[in-house]
Order: sequence, then structure tokens, then C-alpha cells
Amino acid sequence: MKKLIMKMLFILITLLLINGCSKNNTNNDNNTDKQKEMNTNQTEHTKSEDTKTEDTKKTTLPPKKDPIQEQLNKMTLNEKIGQMIIAGFDGITVNSNTQNLINKYKPGGLILYQTNVKDAAQLVNLTNAIKTANSKNKVPLFISVDQEGGRVHRMPASIKNTPSARIIGNKNDGKYAYNIGKVIAYELQAFGFNTDFAPVLDIQSNPNNTVIGDRSFGSNSSIVSKLGVSMMNGISSGKIIPVIKHFPGHGDTSVDSHLELPLVQNDLTRLKKVELVPFNNAIKDHADMVMVAHILVKRIDPNYPASMSKTIITDLLRKQSGFRGVVISDDMTMGAIAKHYKLKDAAVRAINAGSDIILVGHGMDNVATIYKSIYSAVTNHTISEDTINKSVYRILTLKQKYNINNNKVSPVNVSNLNNQITKTISNTTTTNITNSKLLLYIATKAKQGSITNADFHLKSTTIDEVRKSWGKEDKSEYVAAAKGTYCTYSKKHVVVAYNKGQQLFEIRSYDPSLKALTIEDIKHYFGSPKTDVKTSNKEEIISYTVGTNTLKFVFPTGTKTMYLDHYSIYNASLANNNMAS
Repeated sequence: MKKLIMKMLFILITLLLINGCSKNNTNNDNNTDKQKEMNTNQTEHTKSEDTKTEDTKKTTLPPKKDPIQEQLNKMTLNEKIGQMIIAGFDGITVNSNTQNLINKYKPGGLILYQTNVKDAAQLVNLTNAIKTANSKNKVPLFISVDQEGGRVHRMPASIKNTPSARIIGNKNDGKYAYNIGKVIAYELQAFGFNTDFAPVLDIQSNPNNTVIGDRSFGSNSSIVSKLGVSMMNGISSGKIIPVIKHFPGHGDTSVDSHLELPLVQNDLTRLKKVELVPFNNAIKDHADMVMVAHILVKRIDPNYPASMSKTIITDLLRKQSGFRGVVISDDMTMGAIAKHYKLKDAAVRAINAGSDIILVGHGMDNVATIYKSIYSAVTNHTISEDTINKSVYRILTLKQKYNINNNKVSPVNVSNLNNQITKTISNTTTTNITNSKLLLYIATKAKQGSITNADFHLKSTTIDEVRKSWGKEDKSEYVAAAKGTYCTYSKKHVVVAYNKGQQLFEIRSYDPSLKALTIEDIKHYFGSPKTDVKTSNKEEIISYTVGTNTLKFVFPTGTKTMYLDHYSIYNASLANNNMAS
């Protein structure tokens, strides 16, 4: 019996020991599994973090450098304020006073008048000397002048004058206006200038207005707009900065602002219909600088002239007209301001109104007064430094765009220059008769919703009608981006595009006669385009609205003169009918 009990006890103890070992092994296994899981998670987490780090390294690029901002950051407040002044000076050489003006105030530019000009050789020496005098300053100067042609002529007497705006207006030829602007730029560049206070975009709506008079292209807003913008583009094409003036329109005045403050009684509705039309078109065509007039537009701002009015400069010019370039006041030493305001107060108010540059045409003491008043206004927070920085940023951007520099110019060959001017003036039109007829035909057909060498019309023609008239197309291609089919008729030099309802929504012409038309020809005939886009396909496409259709012209880029490749008449609503309902 004892043996049996002992045997059973031995078996029980053995079972207990075995069970205990099994549990320990299980726990150990569980712990090992848990540890493995933790290690795996930690490894995955580490990998995830590493991946994130690598992704961050790949996707986070260093911020792009802004050279204009970097240049601005290196300037002192004094240097910034100097950039906001264009000053006149006395004499036909860079004397000690002029040198002191440049050294002490570091102005953004100088303006030359007829009193600064003696002859061709002297003028070249003067502009070269100005650049030398400014060479130690950080920023090159606007070297500016009022060279409009006609009675506002600042060139040496030996240089042939260009016609007045009124004579150009009477011709009513956009290409001619463009070429006059281009030859003005040519002569200004030859003499070392880089900025021209022209063209005048004022409309001569008041026959008693003698201060503008024949400086205006005419009394019709569309003519002034077409010719003014063309001349502006001509000046710009010659690497001279054009300054359109006198915003918001000096044409309907009877008082000379050089002597007194003119009053304008027109309201905003009238201005938008007449006076603002040329300015708004010039702004759409990328005007670089606008000069604001010393005129009191009582129904818009009864308290301050346009040059000092925030309502006119910031609200009307900047916000409503969308101008983003440089704003300059007319000369602050003119009677319109000097007889009614303290110069120091007028300059500060003009800057707070939205002006970037104060023009101080006369008097070293006036430059000093304005410079000190702006500096004091910034230090006492009447003008914010942010306002100064934004203005100077725009000024530096414009100087960079036109590559303003201190490079000297060579002596001018007066005979060659005059021959070039004479040739330009004598060409009453540079658009030949054939091209003129072609442009008229393009415009006439566009109004009908058609193109030059096809009788098909958008909205009323289907692809079946085209095939019935011309036969089967040479090539047919579905264009996914347009969700339409484009059919090419090579012998006709035409491509037609139709939507899912078989209606034509675009007709395109590749006619060889189009190759004679330049982008300038198109812009001068049709005016400022609604859109002007450069594509990645090395093309520039400009478009105009004609009724409910769009007229598009396509030019290959990469050559000095861009000739028309093809054009089309396009209807967006018909194209949209390609979309699935």
C-alpha cells in the first residue's frame, strides 16, 4: 500500500514539474514573440521615419532666390528714398552741384530739359558723364526726357524732329505710330537715354485745351488708344522705357497745370467711356510706367489733385485698371502744386496715395526738401517702410527688365541718324496694300464667323456640309483635349473642327498669304489683344473677341520678327457641346 501511495505521489510531482516547465516555455515563447513583434514594429517605424526623411529631402526644395529682393535688402533707407526721386538739374555738364546731387541723395533718375542740351557731341558727353558720376552708387539711373515729337522736342537742333501726335493721329495708321515710337527710341538710345515721358494718351476733347493740343493723337478715344498703344510699343521695342501720360486724362481741361491747378468736372462713368480708354488698353498691353496728372477731378476726389489722390491712384489706377507697374507724379514744382500745397506735404501725400516716384524737375533745394520730408515721414510712421519697399521693388524690377546700366555710348553719327528718321517719317504707311486688304478681309470674315479662304460659318455649318462641298478630308484626328475632331484639307490650307453634334466649332487657315503678316501688323490693326500667351511649343498666341467668337492668331517664336503661321475663328460654347451631358 505504501509503495502504491509513494508511486502515485512521484507521478503527481512529476506531472506538476512537467506542467510548470511547459508554462515557462510558453511564457518564454510568448515573450519572444512579443519582443519580435515589438522589434518588427520598431524597425518598421524606423523605416517609415527614414522614408519620410528621404521623401522630405526629395520634395523640399530650397526656396527660389529673388535677386530683386536680395538687392532691396542690401539698401539703406536713404538709398531707397533716393530711388523714389527723379530730379532735374542745371547746366550742360556734370558740375559740382550735379555731382553732389548724385552723391548725397542717390536719386533713382535724372530728367534732362532743353536747357541741358547744346549740341549732339555735348549731349553724348553729358549722359556719359552722368553715368560716370553715378558709377559708385548701387543702382543705375533712369536717364529720362520728354521726347514726344512735334513741339515737345528735346533733342539737339541738328537732329530732325519727328511729327506731332496730331499729325500721326491724322494718318490713323497704327504701324506708322509704332515706327515713329521705334525711331524715337533709336535716337534716345544713341544719346544715352533709357526713359521717355511719352506717349501722351490724353484725348483732345476740349478744343480750348492748349497745353495738350496737338500733343494728343486726336479727339476720338479709339484712335488715341490705337495709336498711343502702338507708339508705346514702338518705344519699348527700342529698349527705351515708355511712360504713358497724363492719367486719368488731361484732355478736357482749359488751364495749363504748369501754371495753375486745372479742374475736371467729368464723373467716373464719363471717364471710363472716354478718357480712361487709352490708358486701360495700354495697361492691358503691359504698360511699364504711368505719369499721374496735377488735375482736380472733383467728382472723384474733391479734395486732392490726381497726383495726390489715393482714390485715383490706388483705387482707380491700381485696383480698377489693374496697373502693377511704376507710378510717377508729374513735376511737383509745377504751379498746380506749388501755388496750393507745401512741397514737403504734397510729396508725402503722393506716396501714401500710391506714387512710386516723385518727379522734381527744378531746384536742388526742392530735391532736398522732398527727400527730407519722405525720410521724416518714414521715421515718424506717416509713411510705412513697407510702402517704401514695395515702391522700390517695382522700380528695381523695371530697371532690371530694361537692363538699365552705366554703359557709355559712342559719338552719334548725326547724318545716319537723320537719314533713319527721315526714312521713317516718309513711310506714310509700312503695311502694303495687299496686307491691308488681307487684314480687312480677315476682320470682315471674322464678324461672320468664318475665315479668309472658306465659306463655312460657325454655328451654321456641319462637317457633312464641308465634305459635300470639298470632298473627304486628307486627315482626320480626334483631339482628346478639345473633345473634338479636326479635319485637314491640305489643298485648301484649312482645318475644320467639329463637335459631337457635327457642328463646326473652329475653322483654321494656314493660307500662304498669311506668312507676310507680322505680330505687329495684327496688333496695330486689331489693337491690344484680349489674351497674349507664350506656349511651351514655342508659339505666341494672341486672341480677340469678335461677337460670340474668338479670333486667334498663332506665331512661331524664336525669330526677331514673328510672322503669322495660322489663325482661326473659334466658338467656346460650341466646343463645350463636346462635353458629355
